[in-house]
Amino acid sequence: MQPIALKEKHVSKALFQFIAPFSLKAGASREVITYLEELDFNLFRLSDMESENAYYGNFRLNHSEMETYFLPLTANILFPIAQHEKGFQRYSKQLSLEGDLNLKDTIIPFKIHSIDIVTCPFDLGFLTIRTEIRNSSLSNSIEFANCMRRRNGDTLKFELTIDGDTYQNLLMFLINQFCPDLSKHMNNDKVLFLEKKNMYVQSLLSLNEEETIDTVDLYRFGTLCSYDTAGKPFVNANNMDFISQFIQDYAYDRFAPTTNYIVEQNCFAGITTIVNSCSQTQRFYGFYYYALLLNLFHKLVLLKIASCFSAIHIEQDKEKIESLNYTLNSFTSNYFYTVYPLTFEGQEMFRLLRKSLGIDPLYANTKEILFSIVKYEDNNVAKKDSMLLLVLTIYTVICGIFSMNLFTHDLQGHIKWDHFKTYNPFEYFAVFIVFSGMIVVLTLTIQGLIQGYKNRKKRKKWVRQTVWSSKKNG
Repeated sequence: MQPIALKEKHVSKALFQFIAPFSLKAGASREVITYLEELDFNLFRLSDMESENAYYGNFRLNHSEMETYFLPLTANILFPIAQHEKGFQRYSKQLSLEGDLNLKDTIIPFKIHSIDIVTCPFDLGFLTIRTEIRNSSLSNSIEFANCMRRRNGDTLKFELTIDGDTYQNLLMFLINQFCPDLSKHMNNDKVLFLEKKNMYVQSLLSLNEEETIDTVDLYRFGTLCSYDTAGKPFVNANNMDFISQFIQDYAYDRFAPTTNYIVEQNCFAGITTIVNSCSQTQRFYGFYYYALLLNLFHKLVLLKIASCFSAIHIEQDKEKIESLNYTLNSFTSNYFYTVYPLTFEGQEMFRLLRKSLGIDPLYANTKEILFSIVKYEDNNVAKKDSMLLLVLTIYTVICGIFSMNLFTHDLQGHIKWDHFKTYNPFEYFAVFIVFSGMIVVLTLTIQGLIQGYKNRKKRKKWVRQTVWSSKKNG
């Protein structure tokens, strides 16, 4: 099969948001927020109209439009009014840095507008880097995304020059420069669904008006196909039927032919031929960004729960099983809904995001596995309860028919302790049965009280981990 002929196209402007998910140590969210405030990161609130122009280069983000994209219950989580409310607590910092991406055959100048650090329930978070390039080619724009998303600069041969200094990794440069102690609060969690060497890429490319958005262009950006080893533009498929089917499954063409989007598990890309398209930029920085964060959050939580299954010993880790059951139910009731956006357009994009990230199958699989584990545990508990009930029943029958009738008359009035010395073996056995039964009942009562206290403490701990910012935690 003949290779597909590729046409290079001019990109007047390309916007990128590189999203790095991370996991925090248990209960570290409040400490992170305090730390960010000390570093002059600003708490993001829709009511703060001054921040509409602060973090997006020359673009002004309309806050009033952002909130209307979502149902109130979802907007309350994405845009909490106060710190004590559960939800996504976003802290942003304007940077306005300029740098160069130095490749083998070219240099791509870029700007870093700002960074976000978002703390989420379940001890999760995101670090977002906003960048922009101008007057580049389509292949260079894809290569820029492919290089900048790397957490490990050794995997590709490139260098970053920022303020005269050279770096190998954009993410580590920003962390070391602007929040060096953030890593102290991070947990080395292996459940991140993204490869540890990559960040998620959200992008919006503006082509010249006379250009057309071809299927291959969209496919190349969605799969981040830039150059081959010889330095020529390439695509990793030769079958146009395959590419067309891929686009049909993962592209969003409501605004075609002037604007198209594609959503893949590592990339959310948009290409437009509208010059200075404020509506698409508003979607890019506003609704699509938060819709993406919410879906990434869903996948991270589900993978975090699912990853705990492999470490469970069913016969020993009863508390872990109970904790996982609580976590999944808390996640389902507080954060996992079927429909989030208000508009039909928003619902279409949400369904595409969930499909591309595989959220619904992951949720169903996680729920099914946990249900099987809990059912097995319930069966074991039922067997133990049946055995305990049998023992208590035997004690009750013996005490009622045999034991109490033999010596209870000696316990009336003034007890003559010397009389116990004259008991025969049956009477001693009766004494043992009665008092051992009393000890068993007393022991079970004390154990029940202790277990109730422990359960209360465990529940408070689980609540702090899942909805740590909820005012109703206490």
